[in-house]
Amino acid sequence: MDMFEGYVGIRLWDGQLVDDVIFSLLLSLLIAFAIIFRSNFQHFVKMLKDVVYLKERQNLFDETIGKSGSFFRNFMTFQALFLCSIALFAIARARGMVNHLEEKEVLFAILIIFSVLFLFYQFKQLSYYLLGFVFSPPDKYKFWKKNYNAIMGSWGMLLYIPVVWLMFVGSKTLAPVILFCIFYFLCRFVIIYKTIRIFHKNNVGFLYISLYLCTQEILPLIFLYEGMIFLYNFIETSTLWH
Repeated sequence: MDMFEGYVGIRLWDGQLVDDVIFSLLLSLLIAFAIIFRSNFQHFVKMLKDVVYLKERQNLFDETIGKSGSFFRNFMTFQALFLCSIALFAIARARGMVNHLEEKEVLFAILIIFSVLFLFYQFKQLSYYLLGFVFSPPDKYKFWKKNYNAIMGSWGMLLYIPVVWLMFVGSKTLAPVILFCIFYFLCRFVIIYKTIRIFHKNNVGFLYISLYLCTQEILPLIFLYEGMIFLYNFIETSTLWH
């Protein structure tokens, strides 16, 4: 008499595995954000005020807020970059640029994208500092930097909408991609607007604005575009994905 040996397991669809990994990452990030939001609600409110208003006052990232404010700022920046990484990966996947990835490969791909964005962000921070040090009074640059951090943090929160949308709509990515682009350009527009408002009062400020627009809003995007093309070619030709 033959013994019953059970059922043969059926491997999950690769797309389902990828969705599970991304869902786990998003859920972990959202839980962390909820915890930090609850313990830093005052910083959150001040951040939103700094985005809306343009007035030299004590705001979100003053030294007086101490370590809790610095931690909140750093987490909001990390959240923005991480969600942007997931969004770019989801778009590339929907366009067929990365297929048939296992769990570890998905994490590795997102980590690579995040590393590129983080290095790009640090490069821009260094450029901001050099421009501010040479062409701007310290108090003006400090005030501008606080507004910039608040805008980046708010942009990161908005990214939850297109990222979650990309995760659940499957191949219909046009609407969330457009929304992702709208949020990005809105973020850059607010930064440019506040930069002009803060530094427009003198000739040195005008020079700062001109250099800022060239070195921070035009050239970095070209470098980022070339970097993403190189990253895509690297992923396509790497034996890791085959």
